[in-house]
Amino acid sequence: MKYSKLNNIYTLSNNNITIELTNLGAIIKRIMVPHNDQEIDIVLGFDNEKQYLENDSTYFGAVIGRNANRIEDSIFNIEGTQFNIESNEGDNNLHSGSSGFYTRIWDVVSHNEYSITFSLLSPHLDQGFPGELKMEVTYALSGDNALEVTYKGRSDRLTVFNPTNHSYFNLNGHDSGDVLHHELWLNSHKYSELNDESIPTGKKLDVTDTNMDFTNLRMISEDKTDEYDDNFILNSSDIHQKAATLIGDVTGIQMDVYTNSPCIQLYTANGLDDVHGKNGTIYNKHAGVCLETQFEPNSVNSNHPPLIDGEKEYKTIYKFSGF
Repeated sequence: MKYSKLNNIYTLSNNNITIELTNLGAIIKRIMVPHNDQEIDIVLGFDNEKQYLENDSTYFGAVIGRNANRIEDSIFNIEGTQFNIESNEGDNNLHSGSSGFYTRIWDVVSHNEYSITFSLLSPHLDQGFPGELKMEVTYALSGDNALEVTYKGRSDRLTVFNPTNHSYFNLNGHDSGDVLHHELWLNSHKYSELNDESIPTGKKLDVTDTNMDFTNLRMISEDKTDEYDDNFILNSSDIHQKAATLIGDVTGIQMDVYTNSPCIQLYTANGLDDVHGKNGTIYNKHAGVCLETQFEPNSVNSNHPPLIDGEKEYKTIYKFSGF
């Protein structure tokens, strides 16, 4: 495998937070926040580009596109035309395939102390998806410790546009062990019933009296028996209404999530096993938690597919406090 030398590291900072990003995959590499008179890094990741490419199935910190999550049988239809894409998880497609946007070098449109915009041109039939798509993602850090992530797409024909960011958060520090005692709240009363291949059956189930109920702030798991890779349907897709809260049980650092996407995929890093990460840290199962704002898995084959014809924009805000 060849490794590009074109990737660079870019920094955003305010009085409290420093964020490192790279134009490889538009990846969030570090989020440094204060704790006990020092800085701790609260996202999982790698030290260099080679590690990101060799371990690309972790998707650490990366932008996923054109489509986040799974597509059943790696097939979808748009206006009567069938499109066949790569099967990279059994018969299904996960996160758009093995040559996803997380493996690409993005252009930098603009960069200052508080904001950076990356852009990527995806040609017609790239990854098997129709239409030329120009995508931009902007990371903007505010003075009140909010990281605003804006995904903009512009296409020349009807195509799929369902992006997300795949950061793994550990609010006790990326090297602190598992996140199962983090506290979590979700603005969701329903979740997607999934089949054995993690494809929605079409049923939306009530969270009441199940281990899916995060309508009151609680630990992710009392022990290590609960593992999540599940889609929660948000009660609101209003960017001004809180969608989720995550709190580190040791540090008390809090992250509130806001989004105008309809769902959050909760993933508790069930697949990590002896992954050699930043500063020699070994990441194992449950070392981080992902809160992926997106559409329901396999939504491209639903009655309400995430399509774009012209321009579309999605936004997610991560607001940090407790330090």
